[in-house]
Amino acid sequence: MRRVSLLILCALLIGGCASRPESSDGGSMEDPRSVLQQRPSMEDVTARYEEMQQKLRDRLSAELGLATPWENDGDIGEAACQGEEFSQIDGAEEHSLARWVYRGSIPDSQWAQAERIADEVSSEYGFVEREVVVNRPADHKVEIRDGFGAALQFGTAVNTILSLRTGCHLLQSAKGGPA
Repeated sequence: MRRVSLLILCALLIGGCASRPESSDGGSMEDPRSVLQQRPSMEDVTARYEEMQQKLRDRLSAELGLATPWENDGDIGEAACQGEEFSQIDGAEEHSLARWVYRGSIPDSQWAQAERIADEVSSEYGFVEREVVVNRPADHKVEIRDGFGAALQFGTAVNTILSLRTGCHLLQSAKGGPA
């Protein structure tokens, strides 16, 4: 019986040692370029996120009765990826998409509905990790993240703001496909 238990223990140890190593955050320690190759290109993910922002603006306006149109406030940007894992990979970038502004606030009485709309729309696009950043009378802000490290920020105070920063993605040209 002891010998059988020892054999089972050895088999478990060998199997455990042969499995893929994991990073400190529980993810796989795959080659960083391979990880990015498996993600959508920056161009593809940008189009998808812009679609999400449009859908969110449309639903907020329709369901909350926002009287004036949202304005593109610009504030776009591109940068090398942050952190050690992806920062040295050529063609890997993070982008800030256009910030959208509704000139006016969402009243406290409608904020819960606005959050629900943001959760529903963003979850269709893989944004499921939500954090309340500010929650006080007449001043609210949430951040919702996806599995690629993108962050959608949605807040209201004097005006209502919608902004999005992508996670790290390869440009199409760096993936080996057409730009």
